[in-house]
Amino acid sequence: MFRRFWRDVILGTFFIISLMVFLGSVAAFKVFDMFDPIGDAFEDMEFTDIYFSQLLDDPIADENVVLVNIGLESRAGIAMMIDSISQHNPAVIGMDSFFDYPKEDTLGDMMLMDALSRVENLVMVTKVLYNPRTDEIDSVHMSWPWFTFNAEPAFANLITDADVQEDLKMCREFFPTITTSDDSVHKAFAVKLASYVAPEKAQKFIERGNEVEVINYRGNVLDYGATKFGNKYYALDVGDVFGSNYTPDIIEGKVVIFCFLGEYLGDRENFEDKFFTPLNEVYIGRAFPDMYGGVIHANIVSMIMNENYIFYLKDWQKILVGFIGLFLNIMVFSWIYKKLPKWYDGITKIIQVIEFVGLIYLMVYFMDIFSMKLDLTYLLFAVALSGDGLEVFYGVVKNSLSREGRKELFKVSRL
Repeated sequence: MFRRFWRDVILGTFFIISLMVFLGSVAAFKVFDMFDPIGDAFEDMEFTDIYFSQLLDDPIADENVVLVNIGLESRAGIAMMIDSISQHNPAVIGMDSFFDYPKEDTLGDMMLMDALSRVENLVMVTKVLYNPRTDEIDSVHMSWPWFTFNAEPAFANLITDADVQEDLKMCREFFPTITTSDDSVHKAFAVKLASYVAPEKAQKFIERGNEVEVINYRGNVLDYGATKFGNKYYALDVGDVFGSNYTPDIIEGKVVIFCFLGEYLGDRENFEDKFFTPLNEVYIGRAFPDMYGGVIHANIVSMIMNENYIFYLKDWQKILVGFIGLFLNIMVFSWIYKKLPKWYDGITKIIQVIEFVGLIYLMVYFMDIFSMKLDLTYLLFAVALSGDGLEVFYGVVKNSLSREGRKELFKVSRL
């Protein structure tokens, strides 16, 4: 009897795993999406988003990073802005904008080239490109060489769920480094910027060895309530720079990022280079992106310089936790099925509800106390299927494999 119980537990566990694999494969094809508008609203949500948007304590503003909005300025205008800022000795200037080709305004191009050439420490964005034909990252897009000869390159690619740049996109993670097909190692824009101010911290961050890092968001610039934490970074608009509406001390020794922050600071109608983030006040069924790409880079710089990283489970750890949780559930549910068959449905459903609430609380708690993104997706999936799935295993699979079960199924009762 004891041996039979453990055999059923093991077989039941692997039956639920096969069911999870099957349902996961079906879900990958989005077969039921048209029938599930509620699911669509939750599709881009993670439970840790609740922590960032609702539970995160008000962070201290970071004065080490300053953002400068280039708006719709011409290249000549951007050149004058660079000259105005660089005279106050920033630690490094990062240019989060591409200047792909010479324009008809040759004078503007020459002014920009001259201004960039005189910046002592300059980092300009690149974009690493994936080649679907070779399934490799084999090239890097850069600005026109006239503008980059005095600059260190660093890629600005962020990890999103969008197929193309113009789509609305969620950003929670980024690549610290990317290795192209020629074995060249490229650093992320924010990592390169941080290395000018705190090289030992930037190196320590890279030595964590994670292919992907979760962004520990601090806050936004002026956003009129799009996120819970606006005004966590100094931000200068075009007019502020031209009118010298700032004091030199906010620039000296700081990381300065030139980037697009809308036509003007606080512009909520322009979605160019704008992302959804976990700080968005509306974390279910988001409608409007909340943060420009330059501000995301600023958040990454802050995370590196303050060493407040987010830890997370490796894929094998997620699978192991899910397997152990599933096995324990099947063991308990099997005992209930055999000892309390009339109570099975009610008791197992109560246990599953308690498990769901407890696991979600645990995920938020670990994020708050230990800065750990505890991804329990596999475990939650296992918990959801274990009750009814085990009933199918005992009621259908096991009975169909026994002579008595098949006889009972096909037996015709006579009145």
